[in-house]
Amino acid sequence: MSLAKLSTPSRLMLGASVIFGLVYLLTDFGLTFDFPLSAAVKAMGIILLAGIALREKAPILAMALLASAVGDIMLAWQPRQMVFGIAAFGVAHLVYIGIFAGRVKNAGLRGLPGWIGAGLIAIFGAAMLTWLYPGMGELTVPATIYNGIILVMAVLAAVSRAPFLALAGALLFVLSDSFIGAREFQNAFMWSGPVIWATYYIGQLFLTLGLLMRDPA
Repeated sequence: MSLAKLSTPSRLMLGASVIFGLVYLLTDFGLTFDFPLSAAVKAMGIILLAGIALREKAPILAMALLASAVGDIMLAWQPRQMVFGIAAFGVAHLVYIGIFAGRVKNAGLRGLPGWIGAGLIAIFGAAMLTWLYPGMGELTVPATIYNGIILVMAVLAAVSRAPFLALAGALLFVLSDSFIGAREFQNAFMWSGPVIWATYYIGQLFLTLGLLMRDPA
C-alpha cells in the first residue's frame, strides 16, 4: 500500500496528525498550552495515526499506536508519570515486536544486510545501557527492561523483510529514546527536546505507513 492508496478519510486524518505533530513541536520554541491541553495535543497526532490503522484494517498496529499515545499522556502529565509512561511504551513495542515477528514468519528474513544492521543495533543498545546505567537510580529496573524490549523491536525490524520505511521508523524511535535516556539519566543533550519529538513523531509516522504496506520489501 502506498500513500496514494489510502482512503480519503485516512489521508485527511494523516494531514491532521502531521498538523498536531508540528503544533506540539512548537512547544519547544515558545508555544505553550496549559495542562491537560498540552497532553491532548501531544497525544492527538498519534491517536490519529491509530485511527488510520483502524480504517485500513490494521487493528494490531492501532494497538501499538494507542499504547504509545497513553505513554505520551503519562509523560506529559503533571507531575510526570515516568514509570507508567515507560510501561505504556513497553507495551507498544511488544505489539510492534509481534508485528515484525509476523513479517518474519510470513515473508522470511532480509538476509545478510539485516543481520549486520541487527548487530549494529545490539552494539549501540549495549553501549547506551552501559553509559546510562549509573544515572538510572530507582528507574534502573523498568528502564533496563524497556531498553531490552525496544532493542528487540529494532532488531526484528532490521532482520525482517518489512518495508524500509518501517525499519527507518523503528530506528528513529530508538534514536528518540536514546536522547531521552541521555537527557534523563546523564544530563546530556539538554537542548534535544525538538529532536526527541521530531524523531519520535516521524518514527511513528514511518512505522504506521510502512507497516500498512502489505507486500514485503
